[in-house]
Amino acid sequence: MLECTFELNGKAMSALRCGALAFPAFSGLATHVNRPEFMCTLDSGPIPRGTYFIIDRQSGRLLGPIRDAWSGKGDWFALYAIDRKIDDYTYCNAVKRGNFRLHPKGDLGISKGCITIDNPMDFHRLRGLLKGQKLSPIPGTKHLAYGKVVVK
Repeated sequence: MLECTFELNGKAMSALRCGALAFPAFSGLATHVNRPEFMCTLDSGPIPRGTYFIIDRQSGRLLGPIRDAWSGKGDWFALYAIDRKIDDYTYCNAVKRGNFRLHPKGDLGISKGCITIDNPMDFHRLRGLLKGQKLSPIPGTKHLAYGKVVVK
């Protein structure tokens, strides 16, 4: 299982560090990017501090896989917080946050709380590294993890 860290450093760019590699990345929208004081702000704050499993992103609904193939979201990973219930949501000061993903920066160049890798080529390199890991079962769930990321 790959071990990664991501620091909410208050700057426009941080780094997702996985082993000896570092990938420029950010989390949060506009003035909230990488600022820990906004991590409990719904839809614009960065990902809350904690530890998250890195798993395959689930496709939604009947046409989900088709939409994912067209949009590129099928390559993304989900980040599930290691808390009382390991799922797509967590609570931050009583605010329900969730749907955190690990993905490359898109055309809009934004993040609504996901960990967004600044350079798409870096994301594909990281994706290859993650996909090369032996999957580890997540206790108490049906999910398998490629790794973990600790958000500091």
